[in-house]
Amino acid sequence: MNEISQLSVVCTHITHDASGKAKETKRRFTNLNTKATDSEIRSFVNIIAHLINETFDKVEVVKTQVLA
Repeated sequence: MNEISQLSVVCTHITHDASGKAKETKRRFTNLNTKATDSEIRSFVNIIAHLINETFDKVEVVKTQVLA
């Protein structure tokens, strides 16, 4: 099994301005523990959302893996 060399989480928050135009704000967290489980990542995102008082509409996990 190939080992994950890098783990990043991208959290997206979408807001609408007065004219109704959508504005997308992304927060990226890099160099996270590569052995983190899905539940640990969810907990991390919930803690960050609580600390900065934001709700995230989408959470993406980016894993970099060496194949050869």
